[in-house]
Amino acid sequence: MRVRSDSGFTLVELMITLAVAVILVTVAIPSFRDTLARNELITTTNAWVAAINAARAEAVKRNQSVALCGEDNAPSSGIGSNCTAALAGEVRYLPRGGGAAETLHPALAASIEQPLQILSSTIVRFRGDGLGYLGENVLTPYNTASGDPSVVVLCNSALSADNVRSVALIAGSTVQVATSTRVDCK
Repeated sequence: MRVRSDSGFTLVELMITLAVAVILVTVAIPSFRDTLARNELITTTNAWVAAINAARAEAVKRNQSVALCGEDNAPSSGIGSNCTAALAGEVRYLPRGGGAAETLHPALAASIEQPLQILSSTIVRFRGDGLGYLGENVLTPYNTASGDPSVVVLCNSALSADNVRSVALIAGSTVQVATSTRVDCK
């Protein structure tokens, strides 16, 4: 006499497996979206830090002024005329004597898409000594006179918490990144 063995899954086992899979996917997808949004914010922040460091290094190497363009640009003469809002994040060499500016690092603003956005960014000029100055100001290094040391403030509206990153320049030379939450990030 032969004993018959059944192999395979029962309908109940398949339904339980399917229910567990649906629960896991329901929990995992929103978490994955948050992870992608957070990584996009971090990557863009790191690109701005790299642009600041590239501008400082070029200024020291050339022993001349190099600007990191921002959206909130200074006057219509000098550095401000070489930077526009569309060039935010671009590193530009500003030759002595008023020659044409040379692009050393491409603009970061052009690569930013929703839900990521620039809330504010300012122009920073690095001199040959490696210190950063706000626009045309040549007397006081960046942040030693102003209350807000932020060079750029980035926001990702896809995140509900820790949705803002500020890249600051402290005493004209130290780069600092801070994370915060803002409800006006839309």
